[in-house]
Amino acid sequence: MFESPTFDHILDATFSHRSVKAKPSSQPAIDLQDSLFNQAAPIDSTEFDLDQTASHCIQTADGKFWVQGDNVLCSCPDCLAPMSVRVWLGLADCWRCDCSMELSKEQLASIQDLIEEPTTRGPLPIAPPTAPAPQNDFAFDEPGYVAPPAYSDESELEKLTRGSAAARLLRRTFTMTPAWLISFLVHLILILILALIVFNQADMLPSIVLSSFVGPERSSGGEIRIVDIDNELMDDLREANDMELSDEEIRDVAEKAESDAQELLKNVSNRQNLNDVKRNITTQQGPLASFAARDPRVRTEIVKKSGGTTLSEAAVARGLRWLASVQNDDGSWSLGKYERNHIKSNRGDAAGTSLALLPFLGAGQTHENGIYRETVAKGLAWLIHHQKENGDLRHTYTENGGMYAHGQAAIVLSEAFALTGDQTLAEPAQLAIDFIEDAQHKEGGWRYSPRDRGDTSVFGWQIMALHSARAPNMGIEVDEDVMKLADYYLDRAAASERWLKQNDRPALDGSLYCYMPGREAPTKTMTAEAILCRMYLGWNRDDPRIMSAVKWLQEEHPPDEGRPNMYYWYYGTQVFHHYGGNRWEKWNRTTRELLIKSQVKKGKHAGSWAPEKFQWGGQGERIYTTSLAVCTLEVYYRHLPLFAPIEFE
Repeated sequence: MFESPTFDHILDATFSHRSVKAKPSSQPAIDLQDSLFNQAAPIDSTEFDLDQTASHCIQTADGKFWVQGDNVLCSCPDCLAPMSVRVWLGLADCWRCDCSMELSKEQLASIQDLIEEPTTRGPLPIAPPTAPAPQNDFAFDEPGYVAPPAYSDESELEKLTRGSAAARLLRRTFTMTPAWLISFLVHLILILILALIVFNQADMLPSIVLSSFVGPERSSGGEIRIVDIDNELMDDLREANDMELSDEEIRDVAEKAESDAQELLKNVSNRQNLNDVKRNITTQQGPLASFAARDPRVRTEIVKKSGGTTLSEAAVARGLRWLASVQNDDGSWSLGKYERNHIKSNRGDAAGTSLALLPFLGAGQTHENGIYRETVAKGLAWLIHHQKENGDLRHTYTENGGMYAHGQAAIVLSEAFALTGDQTLAEPAQLAIDFIEDAQHKEGGWRYSPRDRGDTSVFGWQIMALHSARAPNMGIEVDEDVMKLADYYLDRAAASERWLKQNDRPALDGSLYCYMPGREAPTKTMTAEAILCRMYLGWNRDDPRIMSAVKWLQEEHPPDEGRPNMYYWYYGTQVFHHYGGNRWEKWNRTTRELLIKSQVKKGKHAGSWAPEKFQWGGQGERIYTTSLAVCTLEVYYRHLPLFAPIEFE
């Protein structure tokens, strides 16, 4: 016969992690129903040493309480079954008979003190295995018996926190806090964190970081840069927005512009190492700077750094496409008869051919490189074929436009030679420069015919040609006395100090220029052209006269859509590009947008600029306005800035 399982048996099984069967005994067997579900008589548990299984034991008037870690057990006062005490509620519920017992404050305080007290016992002894019970004897795994939950003698949290008072307080807090409250607090914290992240992103504003250094020496600060935040990221789509297009149409405009801009990057040969090209760009500054920035492999980066956009590059590509479409079969272009280019007998002229070739070379398109190499090759061949033995490139222009055409053609030959190193161009370029030097007036100027007294408009094209011929590694000889005499001409063409005082002009003497010497009233176009020549002849950016001229041009004669002057925009853009700073950024933004907006978008002349919309456009016709417009939009790489090097990442 076997005795019924007592509370001490169950407690011992719980704390020692093993399943316990009833022990053999000489006592009569107890009926299962009476032992498990009916109220049983008190059982003497003295034969079991409970101190071996529990850390602490509390003797109260209501019975014993056993404490192991955070777990507290007691016996049911009705059926003697073990009950788990929920300390944070002060209640113990019987799993067998639904009896509920409320603990007193004194009992809870005593239990809590024992829970917080660190355990000093060593490892609990492992009870020896018991013999298996016969099949007809009572065991805890028989039907009708529900085993209490398994209990670990020491939780991981207890192991980590038993040595710290703060940790024990934290453990007590978690033990006493209801699960629903912990869940609520955790979710609330997560929601607040997510809300802060969203608000932080929404409130992000453009910012700058200022740093300062305090030292004993006094020094002036750098130039203040004014950045238009509203327009900083929208330059490429400004034109589309001005036309009030839909989002889909704007996207189409942007995609088409990107495609057109990429057109000029095709068929690029790697004649020179790219690192050498970048080194030349960053190290060669001043009047003798090279044309290395025209290399299509670096153009995208230079455009981005210098103020160009995808739309400006697309406008360049479209302009070149139109110019190529009106080339005559013999390789020439005709200023007045460009629409008859499809007629084989149509003949061109030096002015039209030279003006048309300038923007191709400005984009790095040569007779050896680029998608327009055949177009350029035919144009160069036509110029050289019609050059005279003394270097004269005027061809049929022997009157007012003669030296205009020759100066522009000399620029073309010099730049083509500098960009390719093709020695077949060396002699024609040298002869063209020699002719310019021979045509100079004794007072330093040039005009329509060789050795005329000179005007500032024709003068500028000759200086540009001489400057191009002085590019490094070309070997073209340029007489420096010619350059000095040219400087003298500009001194005479400057507005007189008397005129400045009479008209209450704050500009310095030598900062504003007239069309011809002896004419007192300066003009914006002649001032821009003369200042650019002064820069190439050696004046520095910090020269007060240059600073005064730039201020006058921008504040009194900014680019104006109501009075468009392509010739003025062409020279003024180069001046401000070399000058740099805030004045360049402001000028560039206005001029760039005016040119992009005024380009013809549809029809047989798409990509060109209508001559009737610009001052002097009637004299030069559509090739004139289109060539100067494209060259103006190529300013970012056509000539390197004289006073500020371009840095590559």
